[in-house]
Amino acid sequence: MGLLPLVIETSAADSPALKGQPSKLYVETTTRCNLACPMCVKQTWGSDMAEGSLAPAVYERLRPAFPHLDALILNGIGEPLLHPQLDAFIRTAKEAMPEGSWVGFQSNGLLLDQARARSLVAAGLDRICISVDSVDPAVYRTVRSGGEFGDLERAFAVLLDAKRNVTASTLRVGIEFVVMRDNLRQLPGVLSWAARHGVTFAVVTHLLPYHQAMAANAAYDANTDSAIALFGQWRERASREGIDLQLYPAVFLKYAKTAGDLKVIEIVESMKTDAVSRGVFLHLEKLFGMSESRAREVQSVFDEARAVAAETGIALELPLAVPKSVRKCDFVEEGAAFVSWDGNVHPCYFLWHHYRCFLDGHEKLVKPKVFGSLFELGILEIWNSPTYRQFRQNVIGYDYPYCFNCSFALCDSVSTDDFEQDCYLNTEPCAACLWCQGVFHCLR
Repeated sequence: MGLLPLVIETSAADSPALKGQPSKLYVETTTRCNLACPMCVKQTWGSDMAEGSLAPAVYERLRPAFPHLDALILNGIGEPLLHPQLDAFIRTAKEAMPEGSWVGFQSNGLLLDQARARSLVAAGLDRICISVDSVDPAVYRTVRSGGEFGDLERAFAVLLDAKRNVTASTLRVGIEFVVMRDNLRQLPGVLSWAARHGVTFAVVTHLLPYHQAMAANAAYDANTDSAIALFGQWRERASREGIDLQLYPAVFLKYAKTAGDLKVIEIVESMKTDAVSRGVFLHLEKLFGMSESRAREVQSVFDEARAVAAETGIALELPLAVPKSVRKCDFVEEGAAFVSWDGNVHPCYFLWHHYRCFLDGHEKLVKPKVFGSLFELGILEIWNSPTYRQFRQNVIGYDYPYCFNCSFALCDSVSTDDFEQDCYLNTEPCAACLWCQGVFHCLR
C-alpha cells in the first residue's frame, strides 16, 4: 500500500498544521492502569472506554513520521509503564527521529524501580512527567487511589540514579499537578518538594471533571477574561452613577419595578449591546455569580508558585485562572496527531476518546473524531487526507462561538449526543473546548 506523495505548499512553512507530515505524535500505549484515581475519565459512570494496549505492528505504521517529528509523547488514558514494549518503542523512535527532538511520557511513576528506570534511560527516554498532586501521604493516597507516597519518592530516586549512571543521558524529570480547590494551596509546597527531588520542569493543569460530583472542585472561573473585563468596566460605570449593578438578578425578576430597578436593567442592556459590538460572549448568570475572591486566591497561589519556581530553577507551566478569549489550539497549531491504542488517528486530546465531562455544571458528551485507522492506511496517508487537512485548516481559523460563555449554554446544537454543527454552522466541535483557552495543559 503506497503512501501519498508529500506535497508541501508555500504557506505550510508558516504552520506545522498544514505541513505534509505531523510534527508531534501522541501515542496511547495502553488504556490499562495500576490505579483508580477518582478524577480519571475511566472512573466515570457510564464510561465505555475499552481496555487494550498498542500492538507493535500498529506502532510500526508510524515509522514514516519519525524522521519529521519534534516530539513523540507515549501516553494516553492508561499507564505507559504497563506496556511491555515501551522501552523498544522509545529506542525505535529515537533511532529515526532528528537531532534535537525528544521522546517522553506522563506517568504515575509507581511501577518504577532501579532496573526499569535505567532501561528506559538507556533506550533514550528524554522526558518523564510524574503525577504529584500532593506531598501529604494521606491526601496523595486519596487523590491517587491505590498509590502510596513512599513508592512515589522511590520513583524520583531511581530516575535520578539512572540519569547519573547512563552515559550521555538527556533525561529531564518533571511533575504534573492537577489543580483542584481541595489541593490548590499545596502547589507551592509541591514545587519546593519536587525541586529537592531533582525535578526540572512542572506542568500544572486545572481539573477537567468527568462526573458531576467533581465539578464543584474545579478551581478556575468559567467566564472568559474579556467578559470579566467588560463586566468590570460597566460595573464601575454604574457605580459612578450611584447604581449597584449586582442588584440586576434580583430586580430583573421583580414584577413591579422602580425607576432605580429600570435603570439597572437599562445599564445591563447597554452592556449586552456593547458586548455584541466587541464580539464578547456574556453569560449573565455566571458573571453575576462569579466568585472574585476565589479568582484572587487562585492568582495568589499561582504567583507564589512562580516565585518558588524562579527560586528553585523549575521551568513552570501554569494554566490561567480564567479562560482567555483569544484562542490558540496548541495541538493543531503545532502539527500534532493523536493515535489511540486501537490504531485510530485523532486531532487532539479533546476529541481523542468517548466521554462525558462537566464544565461549570454543563454536561457535555464528547465523541472521538477519527480520521483513519492505521490498520488500513499509513500515518502520512491519514495526515494528508483531504478531510483531515481541511479540519486542521478550519480549526486554526478560530471562527467559533464561545459555547461555555454563552447565555444559551449549552444549546441543543452542542449538547446533543450526535453533534453535527454549532450555531456558526461549523462541523468541528471546537467551540465547546477549553483546551485552547489556557485552562488545561499536558506534556507537550
